[in-house]
Amino acid sequence: MIIAIPTSRPDLDGSVEHKLGTAAHLLIVETDDMSFEALDGPPRSSGPGAGVAAVSLAVSKGAQALLVGHVAPHLVNAMQKQSVDVVTGVSGTAAEAVADYLASREEAGGTEKVEPQEWLAPEEWREAVHKSLRQFHSLLPRLIGVILLLGLFRGVVSRENLLSLFSGSILEDSLWGGAVGSILAGNPVNSYVIGESLLQFGVGVAGAMALMLTWVNVGVIQLPAEAAALGWRFTLLRNGIGFVVAVFMALCVGLWAGGLA
Repeated sequence: MIIAIPTSRPDLDGSVEHKLGTAAHLLIVETDDMSFEALDGPPRSSGPGAGVAAVSLAVSKGAQALLVGHVAPHLVNAMQKQSVDVVTGVSGTAAEAVADYLASREEAGGTEKVEPQEWLAPEEWREAVHKSLRQFHSLLPRLIGVILLLGLFRGVVSRENLLSLFSGSILEDSLWGGAVGSILAGNPVNSYVIGESLLQFGVGVAGAMALMLTWVNVGVIQLPAEAAALGWRFTLLRNGIGFVVAVFMALCVGLWAGGLA
């Protein structure tokens, strides 16, 4: 039987980690001879997707059971659909966890299952709130910076110069907005502020929308980093399709808004 265990060390003496996404290692243990393979846990940069990445890794290695301190209910359900037995509330070393699990299976005739957790414990609620506040705190300075830059932009760039770029043609405005947004990739919240400022300057809705969509979905500056992670073919295809879809949507909205005017 193959068992997956998130641990603090790449061996059976490591402690079972409380969460999949924060584990330094993922042990894949073969219970027939207690041989194991130690895999690196998801990188810290994975963020909320770290748990999903660890689950995918465990399933790809043929794991039939997962022993962990806690796992989100939706991940439990996903693994159980793959016929993976999920046991939570596990502590101690990986070797002890495997021994306890095998003993419990023998006592239960090999049919014991643990139901998915429906509610988070109080400390997990506190952790979730803390993460949300931390994300908001990290976002606030960027948002303030964008607002200040827009104020500077208004003082330097005249309305006439801006409207000379966005001529009022729905097609041209969509293309220009898409091009500018593709270069100035950034946070979605910032795009709302910039889009509103463009509309106040008199830029048409098509140009503002194209800039907002490509700002979020296309990133020319980030191409090398994305290509290093996902490959150039995927990167160019994704960004190209993102640009075309953004311009198409901006055209549709611009025509619709023009028809209502």
